[in-house]
Amino acid sequence: MRLDEQWIRAHLPEDCRNDDIDVFSGFYLDGLNVMAEGERGNPDTVEYAAKNEEDLRYWQLESICEFVGKADHSKIWRYYRHHAENGKWMYVEHRRYDYNAIEDSRLPGFERFLLNLRYGFPPDLWEDRVKRCIRLANYWYKTPHWDYDRENMRFIEISDSREHDGDGVEEPRPGSIIDVVD
Repeated sequence: MRLDEQWIRAHLPEDCRNDDIDVFSGFYLDGLNVMAEGERGNPDTVEYAAKNEEDLRYWQLESICEFVGKADHSKIWRYYRHHAENGKWMYVEHRRYDYNAIEDSRLPGFERFLLNLRYGFPPDLWEDRVKRCIRLANYWYKTPHWDYDRENMRFIEISDSREHDGDGVEEPRPGSIIDVVD
């Protein structure tokens, strides 16, 4: 796929400008349409229909921002999933923690993605992506648990809501904590 590599690298944060940006294997351009090659004889499909060249560049930048840079995995979560018993999760609990929640491995990636995008995206498009990531982060909560601190570029907890599964059972449930760590 044709990339304006110089423009893309100029719109990435400095710490990931030299990262590999070849993330479009299996895609090609047909005019302004990004086409996904059909698998096993299936027809090719339109992955993204760009409105213009600028829209295409921003789509490419957004796609690249999902893969570049290192996410910060240093935060300590109160609960970590240890293993499942009878289809139910068992947890390790930390007494000291940064987030009073079950570990969500997506959150550091969302933070890095939004940091990458903020560097090169127009403010209105960036805000749309922030709202989408907040919505995704809150998917397993009955009431919103996460918001995004736009100034400090990180997720913050805004409630004591707990995760729940499709049956409405909140986790961790009584008896599911198998170890408490200082």
